[in-house]
Amino acid sequence: MKLKNILVLIISTVCMTVNAQIETGVYFSNDKKFGDIIEDLGSPLEGDPIMIVKTFVPKHGSYVWYLNESKAKNTAFLDDNPKDLYAGIYLEDHGGIIPVITFKDFAKELAQPRYLVNYCEIADADKDGFPEFYLTYFEESDGLDAKPLKVIVYTKKSDKTFLKSKITGWLPFQPEDKYREEMDDNFKLLPKSVKMKAEKILKEAKDDIN
Repeated sequence: MKLKNILVLIISTVCMTVNAQIETGVYFSNDKKFGDIIEDLGSPLEGDPIMIVKTFVPKHGSYVWYLNESKAKNTAFLDDNPKDLYAGIYLEDHGGIIPVITFKDFAKELAQPRYLVNYCEIADADKDGFPEFYLTYFEESDGLDAKPLKVIVYTKKSDKTFLKSKITGWLPFQPEDKYREEMDDNFKLLPKSVKMKAEKILKEAKDDIN
């Protein structure tokens, strides 16, 4: 784990509201707070958490973001211990949690999805007082096709729902192929500052893989 990226996640971002702050912390299994969260709230997803992010948003409440891995359900050959991925954002409520939005992707045959936890971030790029959640993962595969590196952006749509947007960078395997990017329709409608943040994460993650 890169210290730089851990420090980036453990932040307090000043919001537009005077004296209000978005307070965010990231925790791993060797952190006491990690165990406290599991003891208090449990883990609502399949598998075991590898990272938990907790953020308090003034006037909106406290959110908990779980990134879990479990033993793959499908047969997979790329890894001796293939994993399926599960993630979810939850709102704390009266001592429990309410699901807001979830994610899952599975290992299968020669494909293996992997979180890039250094690039899973929370930030208020558009300075509207509510943060975006940036989930970054890479799908490794044993083949000649380009391999997808994805940044999923979760933004607040209403009091009860989040919107999912995605940008995918296709990393070429063969020298004659070229790198390309794809944006879904929701991503194209994001504020410019949020798109730029996601694109920056994608570039940094791509450079790290290369």
